[in-house]
Amino acid sequence: MGELAVAEWTLEGVLEEMKHIHHTMKDRQFAFILGAGASFTSGIPTGQDLARKWLTDLHLRECADGRSLHQWIAGCGVGVGELNWQTAAQHYPQIFERRFEGDREAGYAELEAAMEGKSPSLGYSLLAEIIQHTRHKVVVTTNFDNLVADALAMHAHQSPLVVAHESLAGFVRPQMRRPLVAKIHRDLYLHPINDPAGVSTMEQGWKIALKKLFQYFTPVVVGYGGNDGSLMDMLMGLEEGDIAGRMIWCYRDGSPPPEKALGVLSKHRGLLVKIPGFDQFMLQLAAKLVTDFDVAAIAERTAKLGQERAVRYRDQASKLSEDSLTGSPAEQRAGEVLTQSVRSGQSWWAWEIRAKAETDFEKRNRIYLQGIKRFPNSPELAGNYAIFLKNSLKDYDAAETMYLKAMELDPLDPTYVGNYASFLAHQRNNYDAAESFYKKSLELDPNNSANIGNYATFQADIRNNFGKADELYKKAIELDPKNVNNFGNYAIFLKSQLKEYDTAETMYKRTLELDPSNAGYTSSYANYLSDQRGDYNAAEELYKRAIELDPSHADYIGCYANFLADQRKDYDAAEKLYKKALELDPQNANNVGNYANFLEDQRGDYDAAEKMYEKAIELDADHASNKRNYASFLENHRKSPM
Repeated sequence: MGELAVAEWTLEGVLEEMKHIHHTMKDRQFAFILGAGASFTSGIPTGQDLARKWLTDLHLRECADGRSLHQWIAGCGVGVGELNWQTAAQHYPQIFERRFEGDREAGYAELEAAMEGKSPSLGYSLLAEIIQHTRHKVVVTTNFDNLVADALAMHAHQSPLVVAHESLAGFVRPQMRRPLVAKIHRDLYLHPINDPAGVSTMEQGWKIALKKLFQYFTPVVVGYGGNDGSLMDMLMGLEEGDIAGRMIWCYRDGSPPPEKALGVLSKHRGLLVKIPGFDQFMLQLAAKLVTDFDVAAIAERTAKLGQERAVRYRDQASKLSEDSLTGSPAEQRAGEVLTQSVRSGQSWWAWEIRAKAETDFEKRNRIYLQGIKRFPNSPELAGNYAIFLKNSLKDYDAAETMYLKAMELDPLDPTYVGNYASFLAHQRNNYDAAESFYKKSLELDPNNSANIGNYATFQADIRNNFGKADELYKKAIELDPKNVNNFGNYAIFLKSQLKEYDTAETMYKRTLELDPSNAGYTSSYANYLSDQRGDYNAAEELYKRAIELDPSHADYIGCYANFLADQRKDYDAAEKLYKKALELDPQNANNVGNYANFLEDQRGDYDAAEKMYEKAIELDADHASNKRNYASFLENHRKSPM
């Protein structure tokens, strides 16, 4: 990588080397150097995101001649001609200085708002485990947030010494009794260093303290872009041999370290390693360094401190496991480590993790059954098994039995009642009973935003009570402004029912800000851009993105096939995708009907079209568009209308 000679190792090789050092060199410790990338999955925007937002603000404020944002950036005077949308992070200090010139406090307030209420991600929780249970207790960070300290507190670990100002740098020593967090750009509430001069230089106290530290600690860089001069110049200024061991620089695919970082690594014989992400790396590292590492045990301890925090931990770990099933090899390995790290079967969640990690549905079913046999009184396991039976196996009778069991075990939990209401509405078409259970769930918890949002969808799709649905969606979003499903479903409702396209687009954008990896809403937004905005290039990019996120989902492939047929007139590519969608899900009545329509209109193959129409009606006799299209087909080509 680059012209400088820097060794690059595999992730597995680096992890094994760190494990070897941990067990054989008791006098060697690791110090984690964290940047903004480590905090992204905790909901804190990266430097790139903030810089781009502020450029947008400046464009609105300063550009009076109608130039586009990208045209204006090229001549805005920041970055001496080197600034563009892609390099915004490299010019973060200059952009901050320009955006908040004359009112720096407003800049600090905006940073506080961006970090307010954010909780540590799974990766920070695992870092806390490493800090607590090993000798590797030092974190050096350019971030202003408190996620390391929060993660330690969340798991009832020893509180760290947080050195958040250069005047306290003298307290940073190699021999410490407690964990250390060194904030070299200060704390969020102590006038964080954001200006070009401050970011490019390091105060002498920090230089002295860090030089002493790195003589005993091997730096492990994670989520740090290396774009500020202070730390990079300090590291470059160290003599060869001033850093213990070989510095390790982790980077993500598409975000290689800058030339200055390569110079530091070359000088100090450091290593490069590509990782799938901060959370995945910390999961695998904890499994290597922490004795008897057991993620389930961490969750159970967290539950004692507060059930809400435990649920968050479980949800993130489960999502990581699910994402790994179709992710990159490195992401799949992270999922394997997660499953292997659930050593005991002493909690219901251990069985849940094992089940979620199994791609074979028959094997997953057996795992659930074993877990339920081991924990017959777990409403959580019964409720999750019901969802699996409904969504994956389509065994609605067995699913209903599990929904009822979960409610019997915990009749006061509004989640199980609300889930059963949705099941009755969408799988049983028992609308009156469904509404009764929706109302019961809201009696149990009037502020449960998930149930309110689902009830809103019921009012919109089943009752056609659009006014009530709109009221419920707004209430659900107000109660929980981070619930992705409520934003996404509201966007679809605004587009399809109220025809409020501008507001719908706002909701779509907010949905994908909250969860950029949500394939369903990505595909739905693509439909919106194609059908309502006529922005076919942007729509196609999102169709491809949805399929990339979930390549085995027939609906997203079918939507892209429709787009290729209707907008691009690329009939061969469209037919290839229709066939692929039907291979993945032969029972999808919508895709079968769309392919029938394609065969009729584009191929003129009426015999094949008729067979497809018949199959679509057989699969779903109430599908309105399929019934209408088949009747038209018979009228036009068979002279025998339905």
